[in-house]
Amino acid sequence: MKNTATSTSSVGYDAGKRIKGRKRFFLVDTLGNLLASCVVAASCHDGTTAARVWDALVLGNELLDQVQTVFVDGGFGRHFRQHLDQRGIQAQVPTGVLAQKGRFFIHAKRWVVERSIAWASNNRRLAKDYERKTAHANAWLHLANIRRLTKLT
Repeated sequence: MKNTATSTSSVGYDAGKRIKGRKRFFLVDTLGNLLASCVVAASCHDGTTAARVWDALVLGNELLDQVQTVFVDGGFGRHFRQHLDQRGIQAQVPTGVLAQKGRFFIHAKRWVVERSIAWASNNRRLAKDYERKTAHANAWLHLANIRRLTKLT
């Protein structure tokens, strides 16, 4: 996610994606509803950050105590999968390819998260990172999800 001139804290450079800014971590259910999210500097490694964030999220969340399987991106690496295995949670990388367009593959479970990210990006405030603090950026992710859910009814 690209930054504007106002966002100054927790900004990093992700060499793999070649962007300066922040990363958003989404934890969604099977319907794509946002359960939890976290915004960090782009320089943070996916696997170690996800392990740290998982522990922080599980502390006060009864729903996450009951999770048995988590579908993760291949970029989360061995560290996060081992971290979940220690807690009795199975981490799976989606392998079932539904469609292929050039070098782009649509996986059976991954599209749920991608769709949730697209829903959040439909909000003008989340198209770019306008927030100075990561807590505010994270709050806007939750507000965007609430807004989407209230429009459904």
